[in-house]
Amino acid sequence: MEKDEFITLKLELFRDNKKKYVEYNYIKRDFDERPMALDVLLQAQENEIDDLAFRYGCRARNCGVCTIDVNDKPRLACRARVKDGDKISPIATLPKIKDFVVKRDGISRQMQGYNNISIKNNLNVEADHSYHNLTSCIECYACLDGCPLHKKNNLEEINNNPYTYGNPFSFLKLQRLYLDPLTPEKEKETIIEKAKSLGLETYKKEYNNLKIKCGVGINLKDEVIKPLLKVAFGDQIEKKNK
Repeated sequence: MEKDEFITLKLELFRDNKKKYVEYNYIKRDFDERPMALDVLLQAQENEIDDLAFRYGCRARNCGVCTIDVNDKPRLACRARVKDGDKISPIATLPKIKDFVVKRDGISRQMQGYNNISIKNNLNVEADHSYHNLTSCIECYACLDGCPLHKKNNLEEINNNPYTYGNPFSFLKLQRLYLDPLTPEKEKETIIEKAKSLGLETYKKEYNNLKIKCGVGINLKDEVIKPLLKVAFGDQIEKKNK
């Protein structure tokens, strides 16, 4: 096989609690093809590594379950194009189970008990624009990369408990509930207390240097973190970071 018929990538697998590196030659479907990372994983599973473990769902950037790292940065496997020499690895910010499969439920469990809206929406109650922006989140967890709060969580302890410290995703969920026009005022107070208990104050201290990126383009710093800080701590963040 000629070199221009394939591209070589490094796959970082996780097996028996250890990293294992495998070089894989992806056979291009045409001369100019630059495949998605998911194309590489599917072909590798079919041709060489039949027990390769990874997740994917919609293949249309709607579900977020296929998130992996490409060259150590979180990417959606179904939308991330790769080239010769690239490294594909499991997302580094969550505990690894096997190969590219990671344990995701420690984050979602943080939200247990925080959707106590007794009123049912009869479609006559409209939320504002900022609420609808947050509904585009696909739970890909790319926003965990670089988060100073999530770094405090112990990823080595694999259990069914929620993480102690928050992250941009869990705060987005809280902010969305806070903005929901059906959320009672008393419940909003509970939401802010929950945000504080997850370590929201850390963001206040590190706001200027905070670099978090959403996989689908939500402005997490301005649309999630900043308004939560303002409600929780008043104008302190505004004065400190002008």
